[in-house]
Amino acid sequence: MINAYDVVIGKILSPHGTGGMVKVYPYSDFPDRVRLLEKVELEQRSGRREYMVEKASVHGSYWLVKFQDIDSRDGAEELRDSLVRIPREERLNLPEDSYYHDQLEGLQVYDTGSRLLGSVVEVIPSGGHDQIVIARAGEKDKTSLIPAVKEFIRRVDLSQGILVVELPEGMLDL
Repeated sequence: MINAYDVVIGKILSPHGTGGMVKVYPYSDFPDRVRLLEKVELEQRSGRREYMVEKASVHGSYWLVKFQDIDSRDGAEELRDSLVRIPREERLNLPEDSYYHDQLEGLQVYDTGSRLLGSVVEVIPSGGHDQIVIARAGEKDKTSLIPAVKEFIRRVDLSQGILVVELPEGMLDL
């Protein structure tokens, strides 16, 4: 069974102040989305639990969040290192030709000549542009990286489960 709260949007770093507020490192590309949060699930080593959001704001490159019934620094400290999760259906819509990483994972990767190159196993965020990791077709335990840029990505078809790329000669062998 898929957990209803299956999308991680941030990680609690530390308490902020003395009133139970926490500082969150956002994993979201949409910092202002924190203001839309009403209920989240926090995942800790001991398990998961739902929390109601009392207030939330953007603070520089971080979020500040106050959860209902967490009213002290000690209470906030207990939430340190928790992952903040939301249901998939609460994700914000992306612009056209933009995709969430998990939407790309599992897609079959073809070149423009319809040759199967492999399948997407992971998308790695990086400073410049994301890297798509593909498990090479017919080559056990071999992977290749493809920069997720328009110069190489020709088509993404989620309904058919395919990603079509046009790569410079030898790129898959790097």
